[in-house]
Amino acid sequence: MKSTDLDRMNNLLLFTKGSKKGLIIPIKKGRYILKSRFSKEENKDLYLEYIANKIYEPSIISCEYVMNKYNLLTEAVYGITSITTKKTKTFINGLGKFSYYSLTPRLFFDFEIKKFYSANIMVAKKSKAVFDYLYLRFLKKVPITPASAEELRINWENLSKEEFENLKNYAKISGNKKIVELINLIGNKYYD
Repeated sequence: MKSTDLDRMNNLLLFTKGSKKGLIIPIKKGRYILKSRFSKEENKDLYLEYIANKIYEPSIISCEYVMNKYNLLTEAVYGITSITTKKTKTFINGLGKFSYYSLTPRLFFDFEIKKFYSANIMVAKKSKAVFDYLYLRFLKKVPITPASAEELRINWENLSKEEFENLKNYAKISGNKKIVELINLIGNKYYD
């Protein structure tokens, strides 16, 4: 047996024992963090956002998670939601639920860079997070009606008129008639 194979087997054994003893937290296949490192972190939310960006790359934290940070949702959010250009996927581990929703590469834009020490975290701007949420929700065969717009349970008063204009621009860029129709319904009800 080669020494590199032996090293790999020893590391695997260490991770297995460490996992059973609770010393490490498996994040996804082949990725782990030390439990002691996570426990000592003062800003756990930022650390979780960093982990969310690294579990499945490329990804931008968006949708419900970002909307919740700006008090746009009337209900609690559990887990971190992100968009990606890869296929839709969810990871559940000892830190929580990390959901990734697939968007076409041309809609993978308009984010801010947050810093976690020297690492970058990509987080959607408020209006882009709302667009991503609406786009993903109404992309399927959900009919667009005034009732469906009201049932969204979004605190529209927490999205400024300028931010709503950005939302309208994203809808135009998407080229999706259903989304444009939905945004117009919302605009007529809440922004006229």
